[in-house]
Amino acid sequence: MTRPRLALAPAVPPAGRLNQSSQRVLTALLALALLLALLLPTPLLDEITGYANPGGMPLFKFHFYTYTLLVALVLLAFAAGPVRFVSEQAFAQPGVLQFALVIVLCAAITILRQGMSGVANMANTMFAAPLAVMLAFYLDEGRRMKLTALIIGFVAVNAAIGVGERIAGVNLFVFPEMGGTEYFRATALMGHPLENAFVTSSVMFLVPAMPWSARCKGGVLALMLAGILAFGARSSFTVTLILGMAAVLYVGAVALARGEMRISTLAAAPWAGLLAICALAALTFGTSLGERIVELAKIDASAQARIDVFRLFNYLSPGDLLYGVDFAEINFLLKTYKEVAIIENCWIGLLLMLGAILFAVFAVSLLIFLRSIARGRGTTAFFAVMAFLLVASTSNSLRTQTASLMIFAVALYGLPARESAPRARRTVFEPAIVQGAWS
Repeated sequence: MTRPRLALAPAVPPAGRLNQSSQRVLTALLALALLLALLLPTPLLDEITGYANPGGMPLFKFHFYTYTLLVALVLLAFAAGPVRFVSEQAFAQPGVLQFALVIVLCAAITILRQGMSGVANMANTMFAAPLAVMLAFYLDEGRRMKLTALIIGFVAVNAAIGVGERIAGVNLFVFPEMGGTEYFRATALMGHPLENAFVTSSVMFLVPAMPWSARCKGGVLALMLAGILAFGARSSFTVTLILGMAAVLYVGAVALARGEMRISTLAAAPWAGLLAICALAALTFGTSLGERIVELAKIDASAQARIDVFRLFNYLSPGDLLYGVDFAEINFLLKTYKEVAIIENCWIGLLLMLGAILFAVFAVSLLIFLRSIARGRGTTAFFAVMAFLLVASTSNSLRTQTASLMIFAVALYGLPARESAPRARRTVFEPAIVQGAWS
């Protein structure tokens, strides 16, 4: 006699980790979290709830996408069982689980040292990324790829809005912190130009890996590059060009060495490259999109601030460097020593907040996390990770409350795996509420 079960799914799920109906619900929650992250950027949410502003209600310091991911985690852990959920993550993707645990450790130590300040940043910016990947682990490749396509599509539309803003000279959303700039910069849907360029540059390198036509990929890449010009981000534009050319040369060289390149492709490659260079030069120098990048192709006050930030280490004791500095002392140093106006480098900001010892653990853990979700997804994934890390070094995105890491991690994780890459073992289980909750 079989024991009756109260299940969320049919008794015999298809070959996968969750049955189709449960995967649809999980996909909808992840898509909702991504849309909340993309449509409610920090500047906009600041105006509504005081999200990243000092003071205010603690519940409003956590973004809506963080709450959505936590709801999905509770439902999945209750259905599968918390022990089974953690053991599966430890077995199938330990690099993701260890990063989540390191973030929890960093948050706990930060609370002990500085109180609750910085905890929301850890949750919204850092912890949301491994959490989203752990949830996406239970989706099949097709649904994960749809999430990646959703992100790429949104970023392309966002770039188109940025181009339209730059041509019209009018921002769709006007935020106080963007007023008084010498050159007009598009803000599109993500609020800050640097955040827009950061996400766009990282996602650009994922487009070639999608199963789309060459014409579609070329159009999306051109639109995103025009968007970076409209956002006026010099560092993002430079990193994208350098890594983009390196990726093209590397892929071409590998294909040529393996004998996989056609003679017609080899003959047309120089002409195609020349045409692309001419089109890029015309777009940059011949239109208003590249005005700020062309005019400011030098060390100005903004670029100098990114260099001057290293002088801050002259005023820190060895103990400060090893164990971290609280936010009040950092603000005091910035106000006292006028030669350092702002910390526009997320790694320095995290180093000061965590201290050298904990920062080293965090940095290694982040690299392991990115490597684990990029493994088996081809050369484009490697260059995408490189672009993400390099562009992040020129802004403060990973130190403030943004969803850039979560967006990039989900998009990278949804890339189709190479056929030659070893596939992870797929564990089949029936998520019954009765047996799952206590397993």
